[in-house]
Amino acid sequence: MTVDEAGEPKHRSRQKRVGDALRRDTRHRLLEAAAEEFAAHGYAGTTVTRLAAAAGVSVPTLYLAWGSKRELLRGYMEKALSGTASSPEDAASRFAGMPPPERLAELAELVAEVAERAATGWRLYRDASAVDPEIAADWNELQLLRRGLFARVLDEIPAAALADGLTREAAIDTAWTIASPDTYDLLVRRLGYERDDFRDWMKRTLKAAILAPGNGAAGTAMSGA
Repeated sequence: MTVDEAGEPKHRSRQKRVGDALRRDTRHRLLEAAAEEFAAHGYAGTTVTRLAAAAGVSVPTLYLAWGSKRELLRGYMEKALSGTASSPEDAASRFAGMPPPERLAELAELVAEVAERAATGWRLYRDASAVDPEIAADWNELQLLRRGLFARVLDEIPAAALADGLTREAAIDTAWTIASPDTYDLLVRRLGYERDDFRDWMKRTLKAAILAPGNGAAGTAMSGA
């Protein structure tokens, strides 16, 4: 009998690889089904039976893959938020070495990218959290994780570059609020801003609110830079 490097029989190793691949495929198909079904029917209106049918799996398979509809919603949202980044640290790495004005402009670009992917998920969480305390807890955790990313980005802005009287914690809170899901909902969904309009508004507003004159705040509010 031949064994692999871990000492397992090779035929068992092949079976494990096939099983792992099937599980990943099932989870992925359920995520794709969730994106369509949640968007069309909302969280409350989407049943596990509907989700399983859309993914071409059984209801027990859905529970084995994700555990619950709530966990599937969480997986859907995390995928939308992360995009190609594997972690918040990975997302923060795109800001390495940037001076303050460019750093805030890049933050606005990142938020606009995420908002396009995550807008439906944000609305689902907001609506579902009103009736489900576990989803409300998930939503709060996701919001705090988002603030953590903002903290990583703003922590590297020198204190001297911040607006007069603005502490670093207040700067983080200010950016977190300006570039929030609620702001996206107000400007894009309700007022009809295009994605680039939203991005440019964030660039102007973040710089004006956070940076001291001479650090990219002055002269940019009218230019859209």
